[in-house]
Amino acid sequence: MIDDLEDLARRLEAWLRTRHPERAPLTVLQLKRSDAGYSNITVLGELQWMHGGAAQAVRIVLRVQPLASSVYPDCDIVRQYRVMQALAGSAVPVPRLLGLETDAAALGAPFFLMQRIDGRVPSENPLYHLEGWFHDLDEAALRQHWFSGIDTLAAITRLDWRALGLDFLQPPPGRTPLAQQLAYYRDAVAWAERLGRPYPHLHAAYGWLQAHQPADEPVALSWADAKLGNCVYRDGRIVGVLDWEQAALANPVDDLAWWLMLDDSLSTGYGVPRLAGLPSREETVAHWQRASGHSARDLPYYDVFAAWRMAYVMARIGTVFMQRGWVPRESEMDLRNGGSTLLALHAARLGF
Repeated sequence: MIDDLEDLARRLEAWLRTRHPERAPLTVLQLKRSDAGYSNITVLGELQWMHGGAAQAVRIVLRVQPLASSVYPDCDIVRQYRVMQALAGSAVPVPRLLGLETDAAALGAPFFLMQRIDGRVPSENPLYHLEGWFHDLDEAALRQHWFSGIDTLAAITRLDWRALGLDFLQPPPGRTPLAQQLAYYRDAVAWAERLGRPYPHLHAAYGWLQAHQPADEPVALSWADAKLGNCVYRDGRIVGVLDWEQAALANPVDDLAWWLMLDDSLSTGYGVPRLAGLPSREETVAHWQRASGHSARDLPYYDVFAAWRMAYVMARIGTVFMQRGWVPRESEMDLRNGGSTLLALHAARLGF
């Protein structure tokens, strides 16, 4: 269904006419598959209609729930939509939502539609440490972009998730958010192994994480995929925060750890120098603490937790890439990647 873009456009037009009759007649144009993201099917396009005798148009993003899981054992686009719906109008900019459909009859699978935000996103492929528009910024602009991201992380921690109606993210009674996440990824590792091969390094890290959980943790909303590659920038400021599929409740420092780990995995993890001019870890942590009002005392634990999760994500992405012939099997991409490299460094330092 998604491969036939002309048919997809017709189906989407029919669905939109029932959801937005005020825009009839409307047309869906220029649909194309996006390479971004691996957990959802993402299609980009444009929506056009007439209003007051003048043509109107918006760029759109269609996110479709895949028929088979690839990175995570589950994919819940309803949950993603509800999180972004709750954040609409908050201090955290998210795309404007245009509708959710849970009935697979319309397109063959549940989906949601949102407006595409105009701006630029730092590239992870090729690495922004090596080339691209972000790489080419001067030091002052780099710092502005980077700290706009850290300010966004801080803004997320300050949101009142209960007032926003995000109670559905709470773990089951008697289980902390961290315990919930550890159990989720433990089960995800077992699922990945059934689809691929054993990952003893992930089990060893889980044992350390289980034994060293911080006590008395604060709880805040977690973006859970906090990285430059999920930020839409305009004039040096973030105008869009993307990819909320793994959003959860967590220690506020969790997003900071993921942000730092992702940047490190794209440099240290692949043996390339970090982009000169980016703020240091120490400066970043100090800025986050001032902006968020939270302590980074638990950051050393969450450094390991972030690397463990990334090593799992890359195990699945690597397996999918090798199975589809996108990379040779000899690359062992599921084992040799930025996440597993960082996890190995933690293992050597901490002895697990």
